[in-house]
Parts: sequence; structure tokens; C-alpha cells
Amino acid sequence: MKPLTLVAARRWWPLALGVLLGAIAGLLVSLLGSGVRRAEASVLISSPAGPAAVTPMLPNLRELAKSGVVAGNVQSTLRLTKSTRDLRRQLHATVRPQSEVIAISATDEHADYARQIAQEAAVVFAQLVDTRFGTAKPALHAAVLDSAHVLGGPDRHLSRNALVGALVGLLLGSAGVFLLASGARPVVAVGGDDDRLRKRESVLEQRVKGVTARERAVAVQAGKLAAREQELEARAAKVTATEREACALPAPLPEPVPEPEAKAEPALPAQAGAWNLYELQNAVDAQTGVTPEQAEIWRAHLYFLREHASSDGSLPSAFDPLIADVFAEIVHGGPSGAPMLR
Repeated sequence: MKPLTLVAARRWWPLALGVLLGAIAGLLVSLLGSGVRRAEASVLISSPAGPAAVTPMLPNLRELAKSGVVAGNVQSTLRLTKSTRDLRRQLHATVRPQSEVIAISATDEHADYARQIAQEAAVVFAQLVDTRFGTAKPALHAAVLDSAHVLGGPDRHLSRNALVGALVGLLLGSAGVFLLASGARPVVAVGGDDDRLRKRESVLEQRVKGVTARERAVAVQAGKLAAREQELEARAAKVTATEREACALPAPLPEPVPEPEAKAEPALPAQAGAWNLYELQNAVDAQTGVTPEQAEIWRAHLYFLREHASSDGSLPSAFDPLIADVFAEIVHGGPSGAPMLR
């Protein structure tokens, strides 16, 4: 007969082995996988009227920093293949406590891409602030205080993946222990019963070895997949660099083609030197053939013009050039087919 301690050890060793192999598999996935990188740039908001005039505008400026207007300009400038909506998910903006600084950050799997997106977003945001609020009262100005830089290293979640792997190994080991316990017989058996017990233990050990071999194969396959992902990322980076070199070559300028003179159809009559916010709102709502990005740009401008409008909706004449530029399709009768502003 076999000692009780030896029988107990044979029953519980699959549990410990499963936990160990699961934790090792989780660590391999963490080490061989890619992490998300984050880059950040800082923009300083100033005003001739002092910090008291800047502080109330910081929440609105923070929303502008991560709006579709900024994302669309960044996507167009960097010639990104992703959509404006996906790019907005990568942009983040926060106001530094007790300061007039807005931190703009971007996330990406590649540190260089994250830094380029954050830097371009900070430059576009500073230009928008100067354009829209440079002539307002009080006037606001923005300048890039700190260029974009990558924050720390990638978060590979070592502890989390190791814990998940250990839990999976615990489940597999528990199944092995259950199989051993369900097929075991009392140790007091002698003769033919003892032989049958040894045969069942041998079969269970072979099954546990098969499960262990499958776990090892899964871990090896995970390592190969991670290596394949890194190879694909390297190829993608190489293709992107080649495309940038091709785009950098100057394209031949087309010969100028004389455009036929079109009779301008003034859609907006003069309104004593000022526009009306409510008329602009109604004209924007009537547009049906514009893109979602264009509609979002119009609504963002209406949101910032609202605080400068009087009770009857009249806007100061200082905003006339801005309105004529941003709402050009409405002013000159765009292709949407909606009624023009009167």
C-alpha cells in the first residue's frame, strides 16, 4: 500500500502546476505584447485684462481643445487615414490647477505618432484661440508653452495578466484534481483493487500531462502571435515612412484654368453692420446637405458667439469677418439647397 501523504500529493500537484503555468503564460503575453503610449503638450492662455478674464473661459477652451474642429485640422494636416471621430477619442485636454495652462494629450500604440498628434493639436488649438478670441473683449491669446513629449513607458499590465493566467491555471488544475479524486479508491484496497487503482492513477496522470502540454502549446502560440504583431507593426511603420517620402516630393503645378465669372447671389443683406445670432441658428438648422463635421463646426461657433450676443440676438460688428468666413456657405448660398439667410 502507498502512504497517505504520497496519494494526497499526487491528487493536488495538478492544481499548483496549473497556477504556475497560467501565471507564466500571462507574463509572456504582457512582455511580448505592445502597450499604449501617451504624449502631452501644454498651451498657455493669456489676456491683457489679466488672469481674472482668462479663468472663466478655461472650461470652454478645454472643450474646444478636444473638439471635432481641432481633430479635423489635425487629421487633415498629418494626412491620417483614421476618421475624425476616432482621432477625437485619442485627444484629451485638462486644465492645470491654479493656472491658465491647458494640457493637451494624445494616446497611440506608437510613441512617435502620439507625440506628433499631441503637438499638432496644441498648435491648431493655439491658432483657433487667437483667431476666434484675439479681437474679442476681453481678448485672449494662446501660445504653446511646452512641446509634446512622451510620458513614461507602455503599460503592459504585468500583474493583471499574470493574475488572469493564474486564475485560468487554477481552473484547469482544479479540473485535474477533480478527475483524480473522482477516480480514486480507498488506500486500504489490496490485491486486484490495488492494481485497478494504480491503473486509474496512471490514466489520470496521462490526462493531466496532456492538459499541461496543451497549456504549454497555448503559451508558445501566444508568443508567436505577439512576435508576428511586432513584425507587422514594423512593416507598417516602414510603409508609412515610404509614403511620407513620396508625399514630400513636390508635385507639378497644374496650369491655371480661367474660371467663368459667376454672378454672385448675395444671400445676406446688410444688417446695420452686425449679424443676428438667432437668424444664424435658424439658417444652420435649415441646412440638410452638409457633412457632420461642417455642422459641428457651425454649432461650435454659435456656442461661443452666444455669450457675446445681446438680448435680441444682435452680435457686435467685430465678429462680422469671422461670421462671413465660417458661415460662408450660408452667406453665399451653399450647395445644400436650404433657404439662405435673410
